[in-house]
Amino acid sequence: MITKIYYMQLENVIFKYLKMLQPRNSVKQSLALMISALLLSSAVGISSAQSDHFDQLPDLGSQAANYLSDGDASKLGKAFIRQSRYRQPYVSDPELVNYINRLGQELLAVSPDADKEYQFYLIDNNIINAFAVPGGHIALHTAILTKSESESELASVIAHEISHVAQRHIARKLESSKYDSWIALGALLAAAAAGGSDAAQAAFGLANASIIDRQLNYSRSFEAEADSHGIRLLSHAGFKPSAMPVFFKRLLDESRISKSSAPEFLRSHPLTINRIAESSERVRAYPPGKDRDEFDFQMMRAKATSAYARDKSIPRDHYKNLISEGDDSLPTAYGYALALSENAEYGLARKEFAKLLKQHPNNITLRLGQAENEQYANQVDESLFLFRSLYEEQIAQGNHLVDIYYANALVLVKRHKTAIPILRSAIANNRNEPYFHHLLSRAYGESGDQFRSFQERGEYHYQRGNYEFSLKQFERAKTLTESSYELARIGARIEDVELEIEAIKKL
Repeated sequence: MITKIYYMQLENVIFKYLKMLQPRNSVKQSLALMISALLLSSAVGISSAQSDHFDQLPDLGSQAANYLSDGDASKLGKAFIRQSRYRQPYVSDPELVNYINRLGQELLAVSPDADKEYQFYLIDNNIINAFAVPGGHIALHTAILTKSESESELASVIAHEISHVAQRHIARKLESSKYDSWIALGALLAAAAAGGSDAAQAAFGLANASIIDRQLNYSRSFEAEADSHGIRLLSHAGFKPSAMPVFFKRLLDESRISKSSAPEFLRSHPLTINRIAESSERVRAYPPGKDRDEFDFQMMRAKATSAYARDKSIPRDHYKNLISEGDDSLPTAYGYALALSENAEYGLARKEFAKLLKQHPNNITLRLGQAENEQYANQVDESLFLFRSLYEEQIAQGNHLVDIYYANALVLVKRHKTAIPILRSAIANNRNEPYFHHLLSRAYGESGDQFRSFQERGEYHYQRGNYEFSLKQFERAKTLTESSYELARIGARIEDVELEIEAIKKL
């Protein structure tokens, strides 16, 4: 698995944001509280059922837009995602990230925001949770993927979060929250960026309990609305609408069995029988939906289960038991092979991958797993041969999915001359992934190009929201070149970052 990046202490995030806000500004005060409630919501609420028709969406032409314009929402959302990368281990694996974005885009295409740009993220966290932030940024914990029993269940969570954004719950909340305390931004950053649990509970202590209570009470109607519109998206995108209440009910049943291990999704935002009943009733207005080809979902769920388990032996034993019970499906066999590799049983994994590839020689996921197993086993020549073969095939088809896997393997063995152009191409396709800049910085540095190494290091820290340190890297790069062209470019980049910092302060 591509190296997982872990981020700095939560306190840095909280206080960096608190410094940015001016408490006297009522718009900023309400913005802080409003987002804290919405990011922490995905589950509270009782509201009268609404008829489900596209022509009966709420009127969004209220004064709410005056409090949070699309431009400000975009700036705020991007800044939040960058800041949260400080603390949260965002998944960098291109195959998993690509899958979640494809699924998200499928739902977005039938939403009121179909013409807007959304980004979907995975966070390596075994606590069930998800959140949405302004500007169309939606993050899911890997537990949502691994615990879903169908692609429609996974899609139901994404559809719910898309609905929060598309229905302008952020701006509408802001419109009615302008008298509450700004300090609740601490609760926002801690709970959304720390993923709940003890850190989130401590953060809630920063905010007045009565304020939080008022915000959550107000959010109940938004939760019901997000359920209603999410179910509509599921149906129109070809998923099974019933998956939403089914998933919620299973979470609620699990919480009843063991409250001490209840999903954070429920402990932070209690889910009620009434809400499940309402969503079940709404489902009746839609066709049941057809069975979908869930092969990609099953493969990616197996990958997330094996690659991101805390105890690597658990998925290994799980998939081994399934096979012994007669499950001969490819996702199960792949999950087992990958779990063996993750558990450092490289020889056994090699045999399993070889056996699977005889039956499915063109499966990209299997070939990536085989190449990474050889990489972990320190079989350098074999792993590079496998990566290169797959990379050349995919590039010839215009597919960049394999780029980073191959470049990562090249950097690890210091073959920087080959890695650098691949990384530059990957960044041209996706500038917002910090890990790409990290790899390129390392490749430049170890090949002796210190100017570009510091330049890319600056981009890496910028994408993680560490603006101050980012600027220091750019300033360091300026001292390492005499080219007037390069000096002008780096100077312009410094100015861009400084202007962005000022813009965020003014939100």
